[in-house]
Amino acid sequence: MSGRIILVRHGQTFSNIERFMDTRPPGAELTPRGREQASAVGAELAEVTGAGGGEPGRVKGIACSVALRAQQTAMLLREALELEARLPERSVSVEVVAGIHEVFAGELEMHNSEDAHREYSTALRGWLSGDAQARMPGGESYVDVVERGRPVLEEIAAELGDDEDVIVVSHGAAIRILTKYAADVESDFAFTGYLANCRFTVLEPGGRPFGEWELKRWADLDL
Repeated sequence: MSGRIILVRHGQTFSNIERFMDTRPPGAELTPRGREQASAVGAELAEVTGAGGGEPGRVKGIACSVALRAQQTAMLLREALELEARLPERSVSVEVVAGIHEVFAGELEMHNSEDAHREYSTALRGWLSGDAQARMPGGESYVDVVERGRPVLEEIAAELGDDEDVIVVSHGAAIRILTKYAADVESDFAFTGYLANCRFTVLEPGGRPFGEWELKRWADLDL
């Protein structure tokens, strides 16, 4: 099996509950439910990566975005994965990296109106359909997100061994954009494939260039 990048959306936040467009770091923290989700996905990923019996399996490390919710998710995920696999505490590395934060909402930052969410949905459709002009007012395009996120994923891919996985904690729209353009995912599939809190996509770079990677999983659908 080739090395894999597992892109995990953060757990539920207080802004998620209120439907705020919270895209500027540091952002809101996790709710109690979000903390439970982060721990649950950590235990799940222990199984996905073959970590257990005091061995890390395929887990090479964890990376996360600069947003508070991503950092909290990464730490709780690590704690649960280590507990499930009977690994020493803090034996799995966690690195905070720039470039994989959420798509900026621009003028709609911290808005939660129906109009704002319609603007977001329209922009999301454009982002995932290759419309380089699509954005929320004053916000980012998909090109902006790929330009800052692609180098992060390519660096991780370049250092992956055939039997290694790196877990990357990021954000819903950013993950959908990066996964779509890394693996040339069909636009309608990417648009309709909602990524709930603490669900993930799995990519196999396989030594191929970005854009030709293989998508192995999207949320709860194995491909």
